[in-house]
This record gives sequence, C-alpha cells and structure tokens, in this order.
Amino acid sequence: MAISEVVKITSKGQLTLPIEIRKELSLDKDSHLYVAKFGNIIVMKRVEELSLDEISRILRSLAKERGITRDFLVKEVEKVKEKLLEERHVARAPKTFDTISKSSLVKEATIVRVF
Repeated sequence: MAISEVVKITSKGQLTLPIEIRKELSLDKDSHLYVAKFGNIIVMKRVEELSLDEISRILRSLAKERGITRDFLVKEVEKVKEKLLEERHVARAPKTFDTISKSSLVKEATIVRVF
C-alpha cells in the first residue's frame, strides 16, 4: 500500500515523516536513513538495509566528490596504524617510562636490567 502525505520542511531543514510510514518501516528516534537525490526525486532508505555494494558505491562517490584518492587513503591508514602501534607500545611500557620516547625507553630498560 502506497502512503503519501505532504510534509513541511522547517527553517532548520528538518521534516517529520508521517506516523504511518514510521510505524510500517519500524523507524524510531534512533533510526538512521540514507538520503539520495535522483533528479527531482528524494529517496530515503534505512541504513541497516543498505547492501555492501550500495555502501561501496556511496563511499566511492563521496571520495570522488571530495577529491580523495586511493593513495591518500592508504597513507592515512598507515598513519593511523603507526599511531595505534605507538599507543599500544606506551600502554605496555612501565608507568615510569610513559613520557620517554621509544628509543630512550629501550635504552632505559636496558640500563634498569643491568643494575
């Protein structure tokens, strides 16, 4: 059954979906919708129902719009990996060495072991 109703957009760009639609699609206050424009048509879809192919297409499109290249993403992922490794390394180090750099930490740990 098709449900149609006129809704008003507020000054903040918000709109209220009709209760019949929210109930039929089990949408509540914490639901997330993907919104896409096709010509003059706006389509909304529950994020939970997006396929991996759809998500991939969305991400590719967003990256292209923002000029994000594969090389840029690879470099950013490497930066995050390095940061995570450093954080794990510091977390495993004794508390007295938390503020010492990695190379200093190794030297200090060696000196402590000698004594």
